[in-house]
Amino acid sequence: MVPSVLRSRLALIALLGAFLIPIFLSSLQGLTHVLTCQQKTDVPFTVELPPHGQPTISSSSVITRATAGGLCGGLHLDMRVGSEGPNKVKITLPIQNGTRYDWEGTVKLKLGGADVPVRIGRVPAGKTRQDDISFHVDPGTHEINGSLLIGP
Repeated sequence: MVPSVLRSRLALIALLGAFLIPIFLSSLQGLTHVLTCQQKTDVPFTVELPPHGQPTISSSSVITRATAGGLCGGLHLDMRVGSEGPNKVKITLPIQNGTRYDWEGTVKLKLGGADVPVRIGRVPAGKTRQDDISFHVDPGTHEINGSLLIGP
């Protein structure tokens, strides 16, 4: 027979354990803020790198009424990709905040099969924040996509 004090402690531990299950099963995927919105940009970049020489970068964008208002209710991600030398590309990630609220911003880049989170940080209302990153690319054709990850 288990004493009632021990039984109540076991019940308390089980109750606390039930609240910890979502924490142990969740993954922030490299983020430092909670997500309230995640939207993919519709501007893919294709980088073609010959064995010797500079990369060729191409992209296209279609603007519709639905996308003209921005992502996540008024934020604009204007991704730019450029050559930074042999086997190297520079990706510029500006987030323009067209809302009345401050946001924490991260851009998730999809480079081939890998997801790379790039933390932009706090984007004040009406302001723009950006980060520039450089990547080494191997010869061949690579596609670069981005998603905006926003939280309070």
